[in-house]
Amino acid sequence: MTDAIKPSADPIDGLPKCFTLKSDGIYLKADNADKPDQWICSGIVVLARIRDSHSTGWGLLIEVTDHDGHKHQSPISASLLAGDGTELRAQLLQLGARLAQDVNSRRAFMRLLGEWSPSVRVLKANRLGWVDDACTAFLCGNGEAIGESHIVFQNGEASAETTDMVQKGTLADWKATVASQCVDNPLLLFAVSLAFAGVILEPLRYDGGGVHLRGQSSSGKSTVLRVSASVWGSPRFVQSWRATANGLEGIAVSRNSTLLPLDELGEISGHEAGNVVYMLSNGKGKSRASKSGSPQPCLRWKTMVLSSGEITLADKIAEAGGRPAAGQDIRLLDIVADCRAFGAFDHLHGAPDGSSFSKQLSAATSANYGKAGPEFVRRLLADADVETHLRGVITGFQKEVRLRLNPKGDGQTDRAAAQFALIAAAGEYAIGQCLTGWESGAARLAAMELFEEWLDRRGGAMPAEARAARERVRAYLLRNSRAIMAIENAGTKLTGSSDIGWYCDQVFYLPSNVWQTIHEGQDPSGSARCLKQAGILEPADGDNLQVRLPSRLDPERPRAYAIHSRFLDEY
Repeated sequence: MTDAIKPSADPIDGLPKCFTLKSDGIYLKADNADKPDQWICSGIVVLARIRDSHSTGWGLLIEVTDHDGHKHQSPISASLLAGDGTELRAQLLQLGARLAQDVNSRRAFMRLLGEWSPSVRVLKANRLGWVDDACTAFLCGNGEAIGESHIVFQNGEASAETTDMVQKGTLADWKATVASQCVDNPLLLFAVSLAFAGVILEPLRYDGGGVHLRGQSSSGKSTVLRVSASVWGSPRFVQSWRATANGLEGIAVSRNSTLLPLDELGEISGHEAGNVVYMLSNGKGKSRASKSGSPQPCLRWKTMVLSSGEITLADKIAEAGGRPAAGQDIRLLDIVADCRAFGAFDHLHGAPDGSSFSKQLSAATSANYGKAGPEFVRRLLADADVETHLRGVITGFQKEVRLRLNPKGDGQTDRAAAQFALIAAAGEYAIGQCLTGWESGAARLAAMELFEEWLDRRGGAMPAEARAARERVRAYLLRNSRAIMAIENAGTKLTGSSDIGWYCDQVFYLPSNVWQTIHEGQDPSGSARCLKQAGILEPADGDNLQVRLPSRLDPERPRAYAIHSRFLDEY
């Protein structure tokens, strides 16, 4: 339901005195009684003056009655009144207005809008979701304002076609046909919880984040996205990765404070993939200049991304010959989505197979959607203790991670755990507000299970830089271990060479020149420090990263990087 701005009690509030409103439109009054009034346009009402939270960016909120008698509200920028009115007239004609076409009438029309001064003031928002830093008002894509009714959305970068934040069915029906099917399905529970999590990013001062569901075709990944999207809108709420970075900026603004589901990661250019993930996570678009050359405000947003695809982000970047930067996988957490009992699902709720269950969910999400998200916002705005409750769940989740999984002190793992905790908190709050019908603790348990799987597949709580360095060293040793471990004099002396490395007493020794080659294009010393912290490099004296060679390898005992041979068996 669109919460339209109501006109004042006076339908011609602020109408210039030289104009009059009649049954068929607005007329310019004749300057004497012998002349007829001049018809200017069909029924148009200027409902309010609009401005942003800084009392700048002024404009008008106009209501147009179209040819079929339907009313449409549209914000227009005051800057459109400065020219000849061509762009303004085109905008209103598209809404169904009828305008006189002669030159004098056009001038009169511009005068009408320029002098119309209604008493009502309305706040203009350039993004959906939370429209102010205090999080007191929330604007939905269908125009519904929660918390404050006098808000309009105006942003040329985010069109109504990109939102699809509409409603169908009832909340009770959505709970019965969609949310109920998530029970005993951790991936579905987690995806729906993630859809709610976008709302609490701004109140808790969290950055946006995302999760990538990776798996084979027809495993149920796209259905998981549809279920998550049903919290906010129709199945068309799910977008495709097949877009440019500029295009995704506009879509992200439309999904501020909610959810951005993106299907088929494989469809985006490998050259753009990494930068787009950074952009979506950081919530800031490109800097641009206006026609005059002055800088325009950057587009900003905070949203949760739910992605799907058959490959990882790292694989997509590698397709274009690039290397994934450290931290990119934290911004889009990779979760294997086809390893459950039935593809992406664990429990089919009576369906004969995963395909049938997926079709049932698709039908349910086509009939009921868009109710749970806005209701989540209403409950949150009405709850004075909501921040305390949410932070309590987040803290409890992170404490449980430390107790159960005992990850090493690693900023990237901590950041991932915080994101899983945020999603768990949103899901638990929705449960507490009776929006899902799930048992208390279900969202937290699903998030914990998936975090544990993510951590295990990542190779434990090791920073991305250390994991990448580890894989480079491991690949080198696997390629060259036989040459390094050449046996001389019936095993009494194990040798290699300064060109490839040495082996002695179950330890590989890699000279500095070899280490530089292994980590070419990276930071060799930084890689060594990461591997030392991860316990892969053998300890050296003091702050040294290299140990001295055994005397039987070289009497002068130069230094080299040392790695125990068990390293090859541990991974």
